[in-house]
Amino acid sequence: MVCGWSRRGIISPSQLISATHDDTVLFAESFFNLIGMSTEDLRDSTYPEHQASEKKMLIALKGVKTKEDYVRLLNWLYGFYAPVEKRIRAYLTKDFFPDMDRRSRSESLLTDILESGLPVPVPEYCTELPLINSFASALGALYVLEGNTLGGRIIAGMISSLLGSAENITFFNGYGAETGTMWKNLKEFLNRSLSDDQWRIITDTATKTFISFKNWIDKHEFQPHECAG
Repeated sequence: MVCGWSRRGIISPSQLISATHDDTVLFAESFFNLIGMSTEDLRDSTYPEHQASEKKMLIALKGVKTKEDYVRLLNWLYGFYAPVEKRIRAYLTKDFFPDMDRRSRSESLLTDILESGLPVPVPEYCTELPLINSFASALGALYVLEGNTLGGRIIAGMISSLLGSAENITFFNGYGAETGTMWKNLKEFLNRSLSDDQWRIITDTATKTFISFKNWIDKHEFQPHECAG
């Protein structure tokens, strides 16, 4: 007997006939993604680490009281994003990932720093990064960096309110009106049929990237208060 797989278990032919639209969609998604893995599974697997890093980031943002604080925050974010993106680009070239050239969050950070009108601080680069040594591990790290664009507009509003200015928020504005589309494109790319080993590496690297980011925030979280004159 031929059966299908869904997140609710095995679907028999008779069940498939009477299945709801949602059940049928889930079956189709899982059938064409041959091993049944998807970005939903990746999201669920990395949820605790994602939430932990997100909470730390919000605490750090609340410490921004002045433009100088904001530039310091941008600088240590650059110190994380730049080396991670450099490692990602060694494996995700435009030949395999057509819009990779557009996905440079570190360039947006540098733009905001340079256009702030304040002295440019010397960047400190994160060295405790996840191992990115393959196509799959690069995808796992990219998933984390790109996912951070989704809440960027809310953060941009927070920063604008704190500083009384809507300038120099290129990084947090993500891709502007195209942010949703860029995220959708990444998810569609990830939801192609990948091997078990590739999904394991993607999940492991995404998890470790979230952890590395949280630890980097921990290191700098109270920097604005300590450095403010």
